Formats: sequence, structure tokens, C-alpha cells
Amino acid sequence: MEFLTQLIATLAVVTLTGCSVARTNKDGTFELLILHNNDMHAKFEQTSQLSGVCTEADRNAGKCYGGFARVAYLVKQARKAAQTGEGPPVLYLNAGDTYTGSPWFAQYKWKIAAEFINALQPDAVSLGNNEINETGKLSPLLQTIQTNITISNVILKSAEQNENFHKSIIVDVNGVKIGLIGYLTPDTELLKHTEEVEYIDELVAIRDEVLNLQKRGVKIIIVFGHSNLNKAIEIAKEIDGVDFVISGHKNLFFWNGTSTEFIPNEKVVVTQSSGKRVPVIQSSTYSKYLGKLHVKFDPNGEFIEYTADPILLDSTQSEDPEALKLVEKLDYKMDTKTNEVIGKTAVVLDGSSCSKTECNIGNLITDAMMYYHALRFDGTQPWTDAPIAIIHGGAIAASIAPANRPAPIIRSDLESVLPLESNVAAVTVTGNVLKEILEHSVADYNEENPSGRFLQFSGIRVEYNIAREPGSRVVNAVARCGTCFVPEFYSIDDWRSYKILMPAALANGEFDYHMIKGLPREDYIYDEIASTSEFIRLRSPVYPEVANRIVLGYSPNSATTLRSTILIVLCVLLRYLL
Repeated sequence: MEFLTQLIATLAVVTLTGCSVARTNKDGTFELLILHNNDMHAKFEQTSQLSGVCTEADRNAGKCYGGFARVAYLVKQARKAAQTGEGPPVLYLNAGDTYTGSPWFAQYKWKIAAEFINALQPDAVSLGNNEINETGKLSPLLQTIQTNITISNVILKSAEQNENFHKSIIVDVNGVKIGLIGYLTPDTELLKHTEEVEYIDELVAIRDEVLNLQKRGVKIIIVFGHSNLNKAIEIAKEIDGVDFVISGHKNLFFWNGTSTEFIPNEKVVVTQSSGKRVPVIQSSTYSKYLGKLHVKFDPNGEFIEYTADPILLDSTQSEDPEALKLVEKLDYKMDTKTNEVIGKTAVVLDGSSCSKTECNIGNLITDAMMYYHALRFDGTQPWTDAPIAIIHGGAIAASIAPANRPAPIIRSDLESVLPLESNVAAVTVTGNVLKEILEHSVADYNEENPSGRFLQFSGIRVEYNIAREPGSRVVNAVARCGTCFVPEFYSIDDWRSYKILMPAALANGEFDYHMIKGLPREDYIYDEIASTSEFIRLRSPVYPEVANRIVLGYSPNSATTLRSTILIVLCVLLRYLL
């Protein structure tokens, strides 16, 4: 498929013509290859197995993955095969969140994201929350990327920005019309930009656009965008005319094959009330996999069969020379500050599990936040006025997992782990609110589909019972004292005040922490990278552990357990007596 530009901005639906030789079979069936990815999070260069920095040792051992150069190579090869007739027509789609997630983005901001998106030449993109959330304004990225931006449910009030947006597009491949509809979840900090962004419910907007496409003779409709899995499933179930939903935002992974480091989620195929089956597809995150969806449609545009097997972008996959030159050019210009050695780690610093359980890198970061503040405290309290620190799992984007340890930690390692550049704030809450915060951390807990709201702690020890109803899952919680000469943990009192260090994003109420927003706070000029860097320098080599700060239990309700026990005893007695 040629790289398509020169869009007609006045049309809500844009029609494009592809140059592929269509794979139309004698029986009228039509084959299509869709390459797709989502949540690449600025991983422009290849990464380690756990999506951290790819070290020279890892690179030499062939243990690095992903990178835009590998994506570009596979997309170009597929397009070349389509043009010669050796392969089916190709669409390459991106479901959002190319923004943020690496030292590269920390230095170059939107410019590098635009340059790499343009190099990859997707046929269409649907933006993620991070593309629009930069500094509270719409990013210049939206005017700079040279491809189709499709978002059906977002209205931008700026006419200049609006020219780059389309509710849907039509790709005409040798007479076969394929409709592409994008969308973006309203459940994002974009909602605070009321002066620039207006939302329509995804289902309402997509349903209207499906009808619009059908009136134009489109039989094959692909919806792709950025939302949680439940919303993608709802779209697939409730909207007639949709054939596939390609979803981003939750960084899931659906595959029939084997995986390098985790068990893939089972494929999701939704059955509509009419009996039509609609698959929901994702390709994981960080450019480690490229989604590969091969579909055969009947003459009426209904899919007959499909395979959806993401391609693992390991060292066996070639890298596109042109994209690699771009990587090398920008890598050469990277600030030498990113290669500054901060200290060493004696253990793997695991960031992969921070949204579902206690993780040692979360302990390191929160301990560092508390320590950094305590070192500078000069008030009347015995040792600190903020003995508690929290960070949400969604803020921790990578692990630091060098093969040989102790190993150096460089600044770019921390920038990969903490890419969001959020300054630290101290918020004063009552014990009641603190308990509400602890409950909210696990209110939507799902180990297979983890939420970024799950908290890591320093100065809190909490035991949960996930089997209970949301809002009543805290079994026991204690907090570290700050007004004491010897730090100890005490039960949380509803009336007592607690000063908590946290990323400013949480203090602003992100991830639905609405109970925090608007409370008394102090904002500091440093961020989590600064506090963690100092902590590592002073304590190198670091070896943080998982210390049972968070205990997750799954016991049924105690009353139910008691009743079950009594029934079992009665049954045994009756059997004995009879």
C-alpha cells in the first residue's frame, strides 16, 4: 500500500485508493493482511526482554527485541509482496500511544514521535491518550504526522487541528472498499482540556460512522482505537456492521503461539445477537511484537476465516536500513547525560508486575521519594512530615534487568522506567481518605488485565481480600508514623492527618483518584527520577526486595466460610448417625 497523503480535509470520510494487487480468488473471496501495533511508547530503539534498555552485552547475545527499524522492515516487505502479487493487500494500522516511554522522547518530545511515525508510513493511526495529553495542550504532533488520523468520537474545537482529523476513511483496494474507524476513550486526562476537546460516546459515534460508510457501499469495516478491553468487547458486540476491533491502551497480548515471558491472553471473539462473530485483537506493547491479522472475506464482506498471530520482533528479524539510519542519527545526538552512570544494582529491578502486585522497583522508587524528602526536612517533626510515599503501577513503564550483576544503572534506564516526567507532590489526607485510596487501588483488580491505578507503597502495609466486593477489600492496613522518634507502623485513624508523597499526576486525580484532587498539597520542583537517582547513588549497589508491603488474599467471605463449615460438619454427623 502506497503511503497516502494529500487528504481532502473537507470530507468527514476520506476515500483512498491502494496500489496493491488485490488477492481476489476465483470464487469471489478476498484476502487482506492487516499489520498493526499499539502502545509503542517511544521505544524507537530495540529493548531488553523486559522492555528496558538494550545493553551492548544483550545486543551481542541477540537478546534484544523490537524497535522501529524491525517494524519498518516487515511492513515494507509485506507491501512489496502485495505490489508484486506475491502476497495479499496490506493495511498497516497504529492504535495509539506512540508518545512517551523512553529517554528518546524525554529529549526530543513530539518531534521524534512524528519523525518515526512518518518513517513507518501507517495507512491510518488512531491516537492514544498520551498523544494529546502533552503539557495540557494538543500536541504539534497532530499537525506534523503525514498520515490519516481517524477518531470518530473526538471533536477538536480548533479548526487548524480539525483539518488533520477524520471520523473514518475508506481504502479502495482494487474495487474492494474497506472502512477504517478510529476512536479514543473518554476515560483519560483529556477530559480536563474542555477548551479544546469535546467527546461523544464511542458507541454512538462509531455506530453513526458505520451507517455512513455502509451508505457509501462499504462492506468491510475495521474499528481500531484506544480504550480498555471491556469497551472494545462492547463495541464488537453492540455495533452491527463491524468486522474486527483492533484495540490499544491496556497493553494486552492475544496469540495462539508461545511467548517469551508471559502467558498470552486468550483470543477474544464476540458473538453478536445476529450470530455474527467479531474478533477483538491487540499486539501487546513497546514494539516488541507486530500484530499480523490475515483475513479471508466472502463476496458480501463477511469474514470466512482469519489468523491473528503477532510476530515476535527478536534478533532473527531484519531491520530496515533507512529506519536504522534514522535511529543511529538520533542516537548520536542523544544528550550524553542519558548515559550518566548513577550507581549499580545487584538484583533485577522488576517493573513488569507493578500494576498487579508488589514489585521491588516500586519499593525502590517510593522509598527514594520518602528518603529524598526526609533528607531535606528541617521542620519540627522528629524526622519527617511525610513518612508515606505512593506511586501507581501505570507510571512504571519498564524493568532494569541486566544479564550480569552487579551492573551499572544509567540515567536512560530510569527514564525508561519513569517516562512521564511528573514532579513530586505532597498531599495531606485524613485517615478516611487514605482508606478510600487503598480501596481504590484494587477496586477494579484483575490479574490478567491489570489496571494502572494499582499502588506501590513506602510507609504503608496493607492486606487485601480480593474475593470481597470492591470498596471493602482492605482487611488490614497500617501506616508509618512521622511524629515519632523511632518510626513504627500504627493502625490508620479516621481523624488523623497523613502527608503523602506522590506523583503530581495522582494529586491531580488521574486514574480516577478523585478523592485526592483538590486536597491541600505542596508541589516540589523535583521528580521521581531525581529522588531515585540520589537514593541509588548513596546506596549503590541497591538490592530492593519484595517485603510483604502488599498482601493479596482471595479468601471467601468469612460468614460464608463459617456456614459452609457448619454444613459440612452436619453432613458428617448425619452420615455417622444414620
